[in-house]
Amino acid sequence: LILENSGSVARDHLASERTFLAYIRTSLLLASTGVALVQLFAVASVNVSVSTTLNRIQQFARPLGATFVIFGLVVLAIGIRRFFLIQKLLTEGKFPVTRFSLGAVSIVVAIIIIIVFGILVSARN
Repeated sequence: LILENSGSVARDHLASERTFLAYIRTSLLLASTGVALVQLFAVASVNVSVSTTLNRIQQFARPLGATFVIFGLVVLAIGIRRFFLIQKLLTEGKFPVTRFSLGAVSIVVAIIIIIVFGILVSARN
C-alpha cells in the first residue's frame, strides 16, 4: 500500500504505527509480569522453608500469572485488530474513536492489580 503524502497522511500512519507498538509493549509487559509472578513464588518456595503464608500466596500465583499472560495476548489481539482497522479507515479518510477497548483494558488491569494487592495484604495477616 503506497499513499500520496499530502496533508497529514504520513503523520497519521506513523502515529498509528507508534500506537501499535505501544500495544505490543503493553502486551509484553503484561505477559512478562505473569511469568515473573509465577517464577518469583517458585524460587521463593525453593529457597525458603515453606510456610503457611507462602503456601497461601503460592496457590494464587499460577492462576494470576496465567491471567496476566492471557490478558497480554488479548491486548496484543486488540492492538493488531485496531492497527489494521485504522490503516483501512485512514485510506478512506476516516478515523475510528477508541471507546470500549481502552476502557475495558484499563478496568481489567485495575481489577487484576487490586486482586494481587488483596492477596498480598491478606497473606500478611
